[in-house]
Amino acid sequence: MPYTTIVAGTYATASWANANVRDQTIVSFDSTGARDASITSPLPGMVCFINSNDANEGLYVYHGATGGWRKGPGWNAPWGMQLHAVDTVSTRDFTTSPATIPNITGSVSVVANRFYRCTFTCRFLNTSASAGNIFNIRAGGASVFNGIQPNFSTFADQSFMVYGIFKSTTTGAVTFDVQANASTGTLRIYGANAPTTLTVEDCGPYGAPA
Repeated sequence: MPYTTIVAGTYATASWANANVRDQTIVSFDSTGARDASITSPLPGMVCFINSNDANEGLYVYHGATGGWRKGPGWNAPWGMQLHAVDTVSTRDFTTSPATIPNITGSVSVVANRFYRCTFTCRFLNTSASAGNIFNIRAGGASVFNGIQPNFSTFADQSFMVYGIFKSTTTGAVTFDVQANASTGTLRIYGANAPTTLTVEDCGPYGAPA
């Protein structure tokens, strides 16, 4: 649909109003290129829909010359899951030296001034009854959660879930991972029946757009 500029002397019929007011409250385009060719001088607050049936499809709001067209529900909304890493290997052993859990890692293109919730789940036990089991969720090598889970049994494994919050200060790729180790004994993580997982979710902003 072309973008219409109303000029002096325009004769406003019902069909004209339907086509150029009602149907253009949110203008639909087949591509971002078609939008840019049609709306050459957008104003802040304009909304359009890209009906491209690909990764560009969605609602866009124009934020001015420096912000441009921004896709999505808006800066103040959570943007959902950014990473879901899974490890299904039946048994992985960790000693007293911290080691990254294989497959429980991934890169996320974070945006400055936003919160990211990192949730880690696993099943484990330790060969030592008095052991403490240490799990360290990291973002870019820095801890967002680092805590000890006590060992309840050396015969039956236990389920564990914990989360930490990463607060982004810059925009760019960040690697998320989880390290594990035992204070004593051998920490054994089971990923066969209940996979070991790490999810990273965008929970929304803590400040203005960068």
